[in-house]
Amino acid sequence: MSFDYARYFGEIRLTHDLLTSKDERSWLLKPPRDGERHDVVLYLGCNVLRTSHMVQTATAVLDRLGVDYVAAGGPTYCCGIQHHRQGQEASGERYANHTIELLQRMAPREVVMWCPSCIQFYDEVLRADLPFPKRHMTEFLVERVERGELTFTRPVEARVALHYHRATEPRQREGRAARRLLEAVPGLQVVGFEPDLRWGRTCTPALQQQLGMDAWRRMALDDADRALAAGATHLAGIYHGCHRELCRFEAERPIVVEHYLTLVGRGLGIEFEDTYKKYVRWGDPDRILDDATPCMAANGVDRDAARGLVVKTFTRPPA
Repeated sequence: MSFDYARYFGEIRLTHDLLTSKDERSWLLKPPRDGERHDVVLYLGCNVLRTSHMVQTATAVLDRLGVDYVAAGGPTYCCGIQHHRQGQEASGERYANHTIELLQRMAPREVVMWCPSCIQFYDEVLRADLPFPKRHMTEFLVERVERGELTFTRPVEARVALHYHRATEPRQREGRAARRLLEAVPGLQVVGFEPDLRWGRTCTPALQQQLGMDAWRRMALDDADRALAAGATHLAGIYHGCHRELCRFEAERPIVVEHYLTLVGRGLGIEFEDTYKKYVRWGDPDRILDDATPCMAANGVDRDAARGLVVKTFTRPPA
């Protein structure tokens, strides 16, 4: 059976519409307007829209920095890696080139990357010669902190184990940058902890299939146990895919799972509710749909149409 792209991207859009209303979004989901220019483009990719509190936090931090930027993402800005994974290499490259054109149309001095899969596809698969400099959000922010351009205003009392990926040099570099960011937050302590090497490049369904679900689940629980043994109160991931899976284990271990940028934002007085994790913790479709009613009404989402996605996304146990 061929891959159902309409369903895949439709679920991203629908999850996005359950979690944020249009007036809460400052990010670009359509092609840029003619003549639109920005010094910095935060390239979000697609899947982060499932955890839109991360985008709200990222844009609030960039607002605090006062940079001229736009955040852009969603299916319109697909990097093509999903097509490549399905064996449709030509389609993947076509989507990638289209997105490069959309980003370049805004003449950015720099593109700040969010998604590790997008980075991998452009750098390691296509080996693309991009028409703009780029780096990951962690690297962009840590430079601004170290230059004194971003000042923390609130202490964050947390002992954090950093869930990062070590399989490639870019992932290691992003992990080091995230660690330096967390260490800069007053009150926050990063504990001595190294995640399992088997996490590979990123937390993906492909990794679950490769390891088998029982081994994957045991690895996640073992990491949580080692983090707790090291004195951690929090387990912080760098990537949105990691967060979506690991936050489910809060129900099984006494550890708080938060995105690294949530903790960084908290130190700046920036806080957006992690609605995705809240719904995972609830696990009750009717309660979730009732809570999401304002967003669904604002976005024209039918409750019955949303129920299947809610059951699939928020009511399953940890893998």
